Amino acid sequence: MAGSSMDGLDLVEAVFFHEQGEWSFEVLKSETFLYDEEIFNLLKSAKNAPKEDQNKLDEIFGRWIAERVKTFGCEKAELIAVHGHTLIHKPDQGISWQLGRGDVIANLTKRKALTNFRTKDVLLGGQGAPLVPMGDFELFKKFDACLNLGGIANVSIRSSMLAWDVCPCNQILNHFANKLGKPFDSGGKMASRGEMVPSWYEKIAAIAYFHLPPPKSLPNEFIDDHLLEEINAVDGLKTYTQFIRNQLISDLSSHLTAGSQVLITGGGALNTYLIDILNRNDHQFEFLVPEEVLVHFKEAIIFAFLGLLRVLDKPNVLASVTGASQNSCSGEIHFPE
Repeated sequence: MAGSSMDGLDLVEAVFFHEQGEWSFEVLKSETFLYDEEIFNLLKSAKNAPKEDQNKLDEIFGRWIAERVKTFGCEKAELIAVHGHTLIHKPDQGISWQLGRGDVIANLTKRKALTNFRTKDVLLGGQGAPLVPMGDFELFKKFDACLNLGGIANVSIRSSMLAWDVCPCNQILNHFANKLGKPFDSGGKMASRGEMVPSWYEKIAAIAYFHLPPPKSLPNEFIDDHLLEEINAVDGLKTYTQFIRNQLISDLSSHLTAGSQVLITGGGALNTYLIDILNRNDHQFEFLVPEEVLVHFKEAIIFAFLGLLRVLDKPNVLASVTGASQNSCSGEIHFPE
């Protein structure tokens, strides 16, 4: 999983079991490979690069992923499922492009590789996102909702079988932390010391996307177009953390009842300041942070699961989530030559 936080590649080796109509899994090992400066800069600047350079980076990043998979170890793997770096996500134009060529990954690892999980759904009129709800609904059935606090915050609601991107999350928090010389705001400590900037908060809260009903999804470039302001970085952290909290509670309150259990994963689950203010809610939602393997690697686990469903020719993308005309079995299968 190469997420929108732009920090690195999450890898898991997982085994899946299907017994009495229920899916379960076991994680054998997991590791995050941080981006080196060169690959980070290439990915960061890719959206403004000429198409020829983007195509070249597609191959370069596929090779980079394959080398990390080989270092991680894939001797036992029957298949490798990859969510690459999202370069373009414009479902209204029928486009969603994740960098990391599957044929390159398959040839270098000598394993079957699955990529481009969003394309078919987009062609069926869907958002192509979010994709993790199928895994949320099948692998984490004891929770009323699953909330991922990654680069973008997204939520899956079991009772209504709906899911959507709520708002940018660590993309914005890491932006302000970077301005302060830190890769991220550890534990939300800097945010807790900041001051609210009401004028910026009101500007964010008025953005039309946050008032749309699902299905809906966010492209990475949304933050450049709408959310980046030249304000004091510590105050930016404080203000945006409060916005994340309020937007999450608002969205959840429309779909959950009091006492609902919400599983939280993604890097934001370790932001103790954000989790603390989330727990101050009148609806008494119970926010649960699991063991760190799930916190960091749940999305990678789910993409392995989506790849398995694709190979089994079973639906892995839900129309109720994406707005497509029908459920689909999505993902391109690449065989090593």
